Amino acid sequence: MHEYSVAEELVRAVLAELTARGLQGEDLLEVHLRKGELRLLSDEALRQAYEILAEGTPLAGSKLVLEEVKAEVVCRACGYRGPAAYPDDPAYHFLTPILACPRCRGPVELESGRELELVQLVLATPEEAPQ
Repeated sequence: MHEYSVAEELVRAVLAELTARGLQGEDLLEVHLRKGELRLLSDEALRQAYEILAEGTPLAGSKLVLEEVKAEVVCRACGYRGPAAYPDDPAYHFLTPILACPRCRGPVELESGRELELVQLVLATPEEAPQ
């Protein structure tokens, strides 16, 4: 359950960021995470792990919002730059697909699609904060 360890680190990072800024986690509404489409993580399992690990912490009740980053490649052979092409195969839920240039089938360099980054914390305004 790789998602659990990722969610555990995410909870740690969010708590540390809130503490560093002198903020109360009870005001946290959303945690925004950018996740590349080639990251071998289940969105549903990651959200569930986050909810479980946030329970009993100041993050309880906050929502994990995932933004998917599409895989983009560049081919040095023909100059192609754009979306990666690979078959929709259930095996790729466990293995990273081998990418090739959709134009010339040559080797490519991955420009995006493997990201996993905390990008935003959404806090309640004083009017929205729990009393």
